[in-house]
Amino acid sequence: MEVKGICNICGKAGKMYTCSLCGNIVCRDCYDLVNRVCKPCKIYPGKTLE
Repeated sequence: MEVKGICNICGKAGKMYTCSLCGNIVCRDCYDLVNRVCKPCKIYPGKTLE
């Protein structure tokens, strides 16, 4: 199933992914497909966006 929406990080619309650590809905540019986490979680695991 494909989910479309607006990225919680950059605001881009399109196909979205869910970060397995924080649950943020993010676009492909803001998502690490290999590790299944958003870019902020890849850099600082467990820290939430403010």
